[in-house]
Amino acid sequence: MKQTSFCRSAVLIKSATVILLLLLRSNTAPAQQRHPFSEKTVDVKDRTFLPFTKGEVVRKISGTQKSVLDQICSIITAWDSIAPPQGIKVLCSGFENSLDIYFLPYLFEDGIRVASEGGPVVSVYVNDPLRMFGHPVVSDIFLCPQKAADFNGFPICRNDRQEVTIVSGKKNPLFVPVSQEEYLKALIAEEEKANETNSGSDYQSTFREMEKAYQQLLKTDKEAANEFKQQMDEFKAEVGKSGNGANIIDPIALLKKELSGLTTDERNRQAWYAGASAMEAYHNASGLVSYEDRENADALVRPNPALIESSSKDQVQLLVICWSVGESADSDKPRLYNEGRAGFHLAHYLMSKLYLDQKIWAAIFQTCN
Repeated sequence: MKQTSFCRSAVLIKSATVILLLLLRSNTAPAQQRHPFSEKTVDVKDRTFLPFTKGEVVRKISGTQKSVLDQICSIITAWDSIAPPQGIKVLCSGFENSLDIYFLPYLFEDGIRVASEGGPVVSVYVNDPLRMFGHPVVSDIFLCPQKAADFNGFPICRNDRQEVTIVSGKKNPLFVPVSQEEYLKALIAEEEKANETNSGSDYQSTFREMEKAYQQLLKTDKEAANEFKQQMDEFKAEVGKSGNGANIIDPIALLKKELSGLTTDERNRQAWYAGASAMEAYHNASGLVSYEDRENADALVRPNPALIESSSKDQVQLLVICWSVGESADSDKPRLYNEGRAGFHLAHYLMSKLYLDQKIWAAIFQTCN
């Protein structure tokens, strides 16, 4: 796909938007025949909807990236399936470098038309590399997202929170590896900062990393978490000399010992993280595994600093897109939507169709150089 530079003035941005919209409309197949606009009501599961009412588009966009967020909003709201909206309100809410576009179905309540308070949403983040990831392991270090699918030529990656589509006009790698030394030093620095904040560390703060790993495991596999908790308690008992944990080994000392025990090659080697299972197997406080065990772990990475050139911050260099469509556990995967279009699902159905419209996204990706 040919990448073009983002316009540097309001006049050029406006002109480019008009051209994109004209091309979009001229190249789009005739719109699917819609039911005539009307105030006819439809009852679905004890709620009354207005699926044929003529809706509205509301924009609430401000901040440093207002021009490009307005441009993206204009492209999406020119889509023939919602130009104008039918049965839904389209809310474009943007601030600074993020844009959320909601489809909100209309209901008929107490004799008046009201838009639902919630509905499907597509979120677009501009020049924000951290949005590629889920929760940080420590500082700015993350589990490496895994490619799950493609979206119009760009990768859909799965992090520990959700799927995201990453759009970059550059050929640079999205992520850079973090070495074992970098990770351990970052973890030590975090522990030292925590000790400064909480002087006189007690039983809980001493094994903070183990507790953090336990809490993360608890969210995904309660049975495994319970087993780890038992092993964690046994390990604490082994290294502790009193019931209140007063003399338990300092995790900073454990981490520094782990770092000092690495060879030069090991220090520079990619860090592979397995969290609770690594702490159990290796009796360490870092959650790292050996290079030989990497197949059972996740690589630790940072965003590639080359993705965003500081000299071109006024240009769109990176887009991160995520979705919430449908009511299933796969709401971040609109390509899998199959819940119909009745009632509240009308908005979800339309959002899933927006996901599939290649021309809309080709126009949006033109803004990224």
